Amino acid sequence: MTPLDAPSLLFVPSSEIENRLRSLQELMSQEGLDAVLICQNVDLFYFSGTMQPGFLYIPSQDEPIFFSRKNMDRALEESPLTNVIALSSSKAVPALLAERGLLPPQVLGLEMDVLPANIFVQLQNIFKDTRLLDASILIRKCRMIKSSWEIENMIRSAQMMTAMVSEVTKILKPGMIEIELAGQIEAFLRKEGHQGFTRLRGFNQEIVYGHVLSGPEGLKASYIDAPTGGAGLGPAFSQGAGVKPIRPKEPISVDSVGCYNGYFVDQTRMFSLGQPAQEVTKAFQALLKIQESVVQRAQPGVPCEQVYFWAHEEAGRLGYRNQFMGMDRNRVSYIGHGVGLELDELPVIGQKFNWPLEPGMVLALEPKIFLSGHGLVGLENTYHMTDSGLERLTTAPDDYQIL
Repeated sequence: MTPLDAPSLLFVPSSEIENRLRSLQELMSQEGLDAVLICQNVDLFYFSGTMQPGFLYIPSQDEPIFFSRKNMDRALEESPLTNVIALSSSKAVPALLAERGLLPPQVLGLEMDVLPANIFVQLQNIFKDTRLLDASILIRKCRMIKSSWEIENMIRSAQMMTAMVSEVTKILKPGMIEIELAGQIEAFLRKEGHQGFTRLRGFNQEIVYGHVLSGPEGLKASYIDAPTGGAGLGPAFSQGAGVKPIRPKEPISVDSVGCYNGYFVDQTRMFSLGQPAQEVTKAFQALLKIQESVVQRAQPGVPCEQVYFWAHEEAGRLGYRNQFMGMDRNRVSYIGHGVGLELDELPVIGQKFNWPLEPGMVLALEPKIFLSGHGLVGLENTYHMTDSGLERLTTAPDDYQIL
């Protein structure tokens, strides 16, 4: 693939922005919101096409206004919006709205799931007579359903991950330490056009390119809300690859995130330097069966929670009830998640999440088995939900690579 396209090809088309704004305005009208004010980077990019600092004011009926606090030239270059205005202070927003004939909103939606408390207090003081409500779930619902343009970006991201699997078979050598392998994978992905940063929405959730883990040490839990953990390089970033040498025959899990033009896919593949133990290969065959079972049964209209229960039922039937998706108290309550401009998008394929699957969703399904004394055995692919079921985006072979 071509690592980097011309910038004009990477800009968000005006038709995308129009459709996204229309979808959000419909939800706003249903919930009684007069306007939504957006300031988080990813949401700004999604609804305006630019990530330059500022506020995006979206009325329920009229055209949106982007108030640019910095890099006005780039905001004008990147965003197809027609109303882009320089903003010297957030206090000026009400007056600038009044100049354009817009009354102060009675009910204003904010991204309360990610908005810092001090900015919320500032906005309370600016919009004194306005009721402030949480619009984050409406925003995330819009972003949950992907357009064909978004899917095309994710296909390009998946192609990057296919090339990465091939690269691992070339660079993985006896005597390597985990962080050395991870570093070479990351360098390869950067050359392929990866932005080098993985965005998560959850508070205190952070990751780089993913987790490269090997042997029993790879079972170590970490602070991130993920089935995999790893020791990392120390308490300051206690997850992912560490300085552990990769030993012969032990399972090596490469759980990595591809990214093209801001859009992520999630993928896990297994490797070993020599034939792994029979328990490892048996567990991997079980994962293939679990994956096949849930992919065949997941259809539009099926509750997300049901897919989670199906996966656990199959894991139990195959003898891995107590080793599936974590160990003891560190077991996670999901087997998949939405993916897009952030790695932890909606929906959640987990307990107590009863939303029905819908066409346009993109899901990462990640069955994993934890084998005491051996290590982590995992598999993960990213899928697009269509009218007829799941269509796989990450097309690298699932094979356990024995080198």
